[in-house]
Amino acid sequence: MRLLAGLFAGSFAYLALGSLVGISPAWLKRDRGTRRPGARAQDWLNQAGADVTPMQFVVASVSGAVVSAFLVFSLTKVPALAFVACGLALAAPRLFYSKRRATATAERLDAWPDVIRDLTAHLRASMSVHAALCEVGRTGPLPLRPFFNRYAGLSATLDHRSSLEVVREELADPLSDRIIEVILVAFEQGTSVVMDVLDDLAASTTADLRLTEQIRTSQLETKLESRGAAVLPFAVLALLCSSTGGYREFYSTPAGWVIVILGGIMALGGMLAINRLGVIPSEQRILAGGER
Repeated sequence: MRLLAGLFAGSFAYLALGSLVGISPAWLKRDRGTRRPGARAQDWLNQAGADVTPMQFVVASVSGAVVSAFLVFSLTKVPALAFVACGLALAAPRLFYSKRRATATAERLDAWPDVIRDLTAHLRASMSVHAALCEVGRTGPLPLRPFFNRYAGLSATLDHRSSLEVVREELADPLSDRIIEVILVAFEQGTSVVMDVLDDLAASTTADLRLTEQIRTSQLETKLESRGAAVLPFAVLALLCSSTGGYREFYSTPAGWVIVILGGIMALGGMLAINRLGVIPSEQRILAGGER
C-alpha cells in the first residue's frame, strides 16, 4: 500500500512540476489546440444519440455504479462482489452507447450506395448538383436524410463547398470523405466528369460493406460467448453468496478478495483480447483532418 501511495505521489509531483515549467508528456499534449476533450466527448455522445452532456453522462454512470454496488452488497454481504458490480455498472453506459453509435454509423454507411445511385439518377435527369443533393435530403435513404437537409439549410447562407465540408465533419468517416470529395469535384468540374466515378464508387462501396457485414456476422457468436463467459461466473457467485452462508463468509475474507480480483482480471483480459483480435481494421481519414 505504501508503494502504491508513493507511486501516485511521484506521478503527481512529476506532472505538476512539468505543468509549471511547460514540459508535459506527449500523451498529454496530443491534439492540444485543435479540439478540446469535452468537445470530442460531446461529439461522441451526439453520434450515439445520447441527448446529454459529458458531465451528465459521467454523473449518471457513477450514480448507477454506486446504486448497483449497494444493491449487490445488500443481497450478498460480500464487498468484493459489490466492487465487481460497481465496475460492471460503471462500464455499462459506455458499452451501450458505443453499440448505439456503431449501429448508427453502420446504418449511415450502408445507405451510401443508395445515395450515390440516387445522385447519379438525378444528375442524369439534368438536375444540378445542388438540386440533386437537396432532393436526396427529401427522398433519399432515411439514415442520411438529416445530413443532406443540413446541407440544404447551410447552403442558404454559405457556399456549396463550405456547406458540404460542414456535413463531412459531422459524418466524420473515411467513406463519406471520399464520396463528398467526388461531389465537390462535380461542383468544380461539372457532372459529366464524375458520373463514371460515382458509378464505380457505388459498386466498390457495396462490395466493401458486404464483406464487412460478413466478417461481423461471423464474429458475433464468439463475442457473445466471451461476454457471457466473463459475466456469468460472477452472477452465479452472487447467487451462491446470497443463499449460502459458507460462500458469503469465505468471499468476505482477504483470500476471497484475491480470488474475485484475479477472476475479474482474467475475465476482463480475456474479453479485451477477443475484442482486440476481432477488430476490423478501419481506414484513416486523410481527406478531412484525420481521425477524431
